[in-house]
Amino acid sequence: MDVRFLSSMNHPLRRLFHCGSVSTHPRCHTGIKRPLIHFVKPYGLGGIAHTPMIARTLTLVVLALILAGCRTLTAPNDASQWTIDLASSEALPSGPCRIYDEVHRLMLEGTLAAGKMDGTWTSFGSDGGRLSVLSYRGGVLNGPVQMWYGFLAYPEARGRLKLEGAFVDGVYDGTVTRYYPSGARQSVRVYNHGLLKSSRYWSLNGTERSAPSSEANAEFELKADMNYMAAQEGMVARSLAQANRNIAK
Repeated sequence: MDVRFLSSMNHPLRRLFHCGSVSTHPRCHTGIKRPLIHFVKPYGLGGIAHTPMIARTLTLVVLALILAGCRTLTAPNDASQWTIDLASSEALPSGPCRIYDEVHRLMLEGTLAAGKMDGTWTSFGSDGGRLSVLSYRGGVLNGPVQMWYGFLAYPEARGRLKLEGAFVDGVYDGTVTRYYPSGARQSVRVYNHGLLKSSRYWSLNGTERSAPSSEANAEFELKADMNYMAAQEGMVARSLAQANRNIAK
């Protein structure tokens, strides 16, 4: 679902519509524009719940997502409710790091070097399944990246590869391939140290799209990818600043 018009809104319902779409929260990111609620109007939430039927539909969606365990409905930005396992009590610690949500479900794990993300970092959905594996060096994306579909938005595609590529010094370098939930290729982007050299994009039925469509899709996907990774980095930073620290003995 494409809900980018909600991204600038400071409203608690904003994150509801990110479940099953391009989300700023790693637990609900899918990278696929798939409408979930069609009555949301592009001028914000003013178009919601003007009729009893719409209000009832919204209520049912909220309840369904709560029962499904979507972590974005319960103040996901409140890092003070999280727990972070660290190897030392230093303000800028080094060593293994694990971050848990308010009910102690693992969200992220990796390694810190003087407070910066370093090496491999893995993010997890609320069911415990992997959502992404990213590589860092000194706080900068560097190395292989992979993403998988989570069960919340696409239960039939749970665990299937969604994206694979690589970063060098914070930018994409080489081939980045994205897949549909079915496993079919969605797009192939080729970068030369951050510069897009070529792109191809296929529809769900396997038809290759035009060059302008492929270029527009490449731009959208890059923004979605970087927003997702920035959200993960933000979770680590907020955890170091606000989460309850558990120091290994």
